[in-house]
Amino acid sequence: MLAVVRAPRMQKTEPVCFSIQGEVPEYVMKFLRRKFADIRIMDTTPIPKDSDANDYDEELIRWEDSKLQKDILATMTPGGNLKLLRTTFKMTQRELSKKTGVAVQAISAMERGRAPIGRKMAHKLADALGTSYRNLFW
Repeated sequence: MLAVVRAPRMQKTEPVCFSIQGEVPEYVMKFLRRKFADIRIMDTTPIPKDSDANDYDEELIRWEDSKLQKDILATMTPGGNLKLLRTTFKMTQRELSKKTGVAVQAISAMERGRAPIGRKMAHKLADALGTSYRNLFW
């Protein structure tokens, strides 16, 4: 799949244009669709792993080599990932609290980075969200 995002230049910002190649998880696509109204899915056929990306677009760079990826990883936290996953799946803190048995205040503290998310808690939260606990720590 190739997702291409183009956003108009806003005051004091650079224009946004990037592409994502490969198998993009659906929750990432939901996030991108919410953040960028004009996202376009260019091709749902994955680019063969043994081919050169330059065969498809001369301006493509590997996601792992992109500044955007480095910037995103630098700002990601388990709490931020929890909030992103929870909102992506359209769940309130109260609903997540009921599903997990964890107090709303504790969920709020985890999302704000004021309380750590341990492995057992990550499994409990991920099970309630219907995802892998690893998604909280990437």
